[in-house]
Amino acid sequence: MSPTVFSIPPGKPFLRTLAEALLSGRLIESFRYDGDPLRLADVTIYLPSRRAARSLSGAFTDALGGQTAILPRIRPIGDGDEAGIFAARTDAPGTALPAMPELERRLCLARLARQWRHLADRVPGETLADDTPERITSASEALWLAGGLGALLDEFETEGTAFETLADLAPEALAAWWQTTLSFLEIITTHWPAFLSARGVSSEAAAKNAWLRDETARLRAGATRGPVILAGSTATAPETIELMQAVAYLPNGALVLPGLDRHIGSHGFSAIDRDRAIAAPGHPQYGLKRILTRFAMAPEAVRHLDEGLSPALAAREAFLASALRPAETTALWAEEAQRFGPNVLDDVALIEASEPRVEALAIAVAMREALEEPGATAALITPDRRLARRVLAELERFGITANDSAGRPLATTAPGTLLASLLQVALEPGDPVALLGLLKHPLCRLGRSAINARNAARAIELIAVRGTVEIADGADLGAIVRRRIAAIEALPAGEAAKLITRPARNVKAAEYPAASQFAEDFSAALRPLTALRKAEPQELPAFAVALTEALETLARDDSGGSKTLYAGENGAALVQFLSDLVAAPETGFAFPARELPDAIAALIAGVSVKPRGGLSARAFVLGTLEARLESVDTAILGSLNEGVWPAGAQSGAFLSRLMRREIALDPPERRIGLAAHDFWMAMGAKRVIMTRSRRVDGAPAIASRWLQRLTTLAGPDVTRTMSARGAAYLVAADALETATDQPRIPRPEPRPPLESRPRRYSVTEVETLIRDPYALHARRILKLEPLPPLMRAPHAAERGSLIHAILADFVIKGIDPNAPNAVEALTLIAREHFDREALPGEIEAVWWPRMVGTIGDFLAWERARDGDIAERLAERGGASEFPSIGVTLTGRSDRIDRLKDGHLVILDFKTGTRPSVRQARALLAPQLALEGGMAMRGDFEGTKPGEIIADLAYVRLRERELKEEGLETAGTKAIQPCDPTELSERAIRRFEGLAARFLKRETAFGSRLRPILAGETSGDYDHLARVKEWSVAGGEDSEGEVE
Repeated sequence: MSPTVFSIPPGKPFLRTLAEALLSGRLIESFRYDGDPLRLADVTIYLPSRRAARSLSGAFTDALGGQTAILPRIRPIGDGDEAGIFAARTDAPGTALPAMPELERRLCLARLARQWRHLADRVPGETLADDTPERITSASEALWLAGGLGALLDEFETEGTAFETLADLAPEALAAWWQTTLSFLEIITTHWPAFLSARGVSSEAAAKNAWLRDETARLRAGATRGPVILAGSTATAPETIELMQAVAYLPNGALVLPGLDRHIGSHGFSAIDRDRAIAAPGHPQYGLKRILTRFAMAPEAVRHLDEGLSPALAAREAFLASALRPAETTALWAEEAQRFGPNVLDDVALIEASEPRVEALAIAVAMREALEEPGATAALITPDRRLARRVLAELERFGITANDSAGRPLATTAPGTLLASLLQVALEPGDPVALLGLLKHPLCRLGRSAINARNAARAIELIAVRGTVEIADGADLGAIVRRRIAAIEALPAGEAAKLITRPARNVKAAEYPAASQFAEDFSAALRPLTALRKAEPQELPAFAVALTEALETLARDDSGGSKTLYAGENGAALVQFLSDLVAAPETGFAFPARELPDAIAALIAGVSVKPRGGLSARAFVLGTLEARLESVDTAILGSLNEGVWPAGAQSGAFLSRLMRREIALDPPERRIGLAAHDFWMAMGAKRVIMTRSRRVDGAPAIASRWLQRLTTLAGPDVTRTMSARGAAYLVAADALETATDQPRIPRPEPRPPLESRPRRYSVTEVETLIRDPYALHARRILKLEPLPPLMRAPHAAERGSLIHAILADFVIKGIDPNAPNAVEALTLIAREHFDREALPGEIEAVWWPRMVGTIGDFLAWERARDGDIAERLAERGGASEFPSIGVTLTGRSDRIDRLKDGHLVILDFKTGTRPSVRQARALLAPQLALEGGMAMRGDFEGTKPGEIIADLAYVRLRERELKEEGLETAGTKAIQPCDPTELSERAIRRFEGLAARFLKRETAFGSRLRPILAGETSGDYDHLARVKEWSVAGGEDSEGEVE
């Protein structure tokens, strides 16, 4: 009896054709559906995956046209993404041992991996070189490595390769690295089988193999009554092929292959031989050839279910078969190309975008166009998840929510981010970003309504987190908030600004009790985890109990339950994940609590949340695995670049290509062959759009080998035609990006009413008024203050203020710089200020040595000029009135020195390089000149009208030097003369005119009128002014200064 083998060509919808062929009697000659509702109940169909099984049920429903019937038994055989589907069937007759759950296996392998050094040392006769890597100590590293070991175990068992074959490899013929790897792999050759035997369990792959063997034996024993069909599989694992053979030789059985190539002939098939060519496993027909070889069956003997295949799709199939033929037979291209006319790829387009962002938008446009046809379906098929996410986002602009088969990683969902934040805050204290992320997480409710929880979190942020030097420890948050509130309430009236920032002052006293209680509850919620910080190493279930308790306490809503945490598919996935952790048995894999965040990250990385419904039934985003056997009207094949589709041939971390060959494992190119078959099948859609980016991550990308073959065979004319079709989508994408119906926003130019405009300016604000009036408008008129940094991280500006205060205090106390104890006196003053500032230890460790160096430089500078100085005035304040316009100018000078001739020198101490002397002379940085003008008017304490300014100078306090830079100069060929008195007078006049102009209704407070640097957008209010949308990058012709 010959086997019954069929194939469905790429141009036919696989599952729909399968259903119709069964119902019509073309598949099983002795079976035809006659309308009896029970007729199909005896049929058994094996498919590669549960997704395919669900789709076939839908195909039968469509084919039956609304008739009532019991559908066939459809069983996935665990190929591809459902490889472990039968592992949980511990009652399978073919296995005497229950299967070890995947989590338990990973924990056990992680323990063995972490103990590798000790295990290896105990092997009789084995010694390790001195440079052998030390045993893994991190729990997360062990878990990641255990995942790789588990995949290798599955490959061995699925392919039927004995573990002992690893021992047959000749270590002396291998490099030292591979010798070390073989020693490590003794975990699975020696220790793992013994471990399974001792536990009385088997692996999931072994359980699956046992189930397949049992099914095969049952079929061969004639235990089935109705037709049996195995369809859609390209697997070449021994047990799967045995099942295929059993089905194909049944009198009422049929094996249906996906897309067997019927065009390349026997010569082409014979060239797909891994013994003849190393690249043979990378051919799309490699797996199917191995199946037929096992059957001793020629490809010509396979029957094709191609009724109704359109001539255009048949021609395209022949063309693709030629384009993808084995390299050894490509000499036939010259002959075959003559048979294909210029219209062979009429319904195929090629999009070659400049970058992935453009590619994604063009794909979204193409999908949008495809869905214009009523009832039509479209799918992006790509292994590139980055591209898939981009396309999903771009489709939202058209109101299309595509059905994403890959789902979403649990770690990126709201419950997943709550879990990660909780672990980081509880077990890795000190990060204020993580603390606030957890406090303000939408699921962090602590028994309150969402609005009350958010208000309390906001109050805590402003009074206890931002702008403080407290360590960001969630365990102590309650105490931190109590201390801050007590300190604020103890301040005398009117002195709150000395301790708290303006945003913190916006928190009303009435909000303090709620914030304090929220902080207390927050710390209490974390206690199950924080109590483990100094505990002995424990196993995962013990940690999981504490983690679950803390999570549920944090997420408890105002009804007292955790239903919000566990709602929807995201919550269901979290429930399953936590349940698995809690229920995990003891494995001996214990670790300290500080390693738990990374360990959980390793375990949750592979968990995805699949959508349950509510998404489009016409637009899909599919991975290549999910797209197998699926059919759509328009298939968009994305990321057709080398390294993506197909991915590179990776032999894996544990075995080299040569080692894999010696122990009869599939070579790395086998995955390329599967990807090639996916490409071959996807090209059978009614309409096909191939896409790629010419550059990815800034580097040139190489077109996929299949795309190169296709365009080479097609020739330049047909390729240009395909590209022209694709270019239409690129043009449409560009039009969307440059649409004129949404004009670019202009530079903001608010014109507040006169009564709201400032009439009092400080000398430091005048430069802002010149350069960026909008910033002044936001701060003074809108009363918007930038939030302080999270957990104060002092920077250069704060260091400058500290040094100013120290040097001013030295002068105010009247200490003589020539005194023998001047260094000690100034050092004592500096120490007092540093202690009062309460800087974080890591900041003080850097700043104090610099301050000590500055003390010597400062005193040397003072002594050098002491003979010219009659009086030193430090930190003198003043105000200048301008009655004609009703404006006041205020200021506080760092230092005013009166010379012995009665003239004044205005000094400004700077720890940075800005402003420059050039900017000060040009009055773009007018603070120093304005202080000179105020002194000339006698408006500073200790000055009188008619003062003469001898110089205006910056004193640069750099790390290794003190440098005085005066503005006074007689001028040179390149520099204009500068008289400090005249410059000060001009600064005052210019300020009066500027202030008068901003008191006119028509004068706008424009954004960044005179920026220092055109491309810089780091101002406190630049985001509010949306600078990046209208500035230089957006075409605005504003220029900055470059010093």
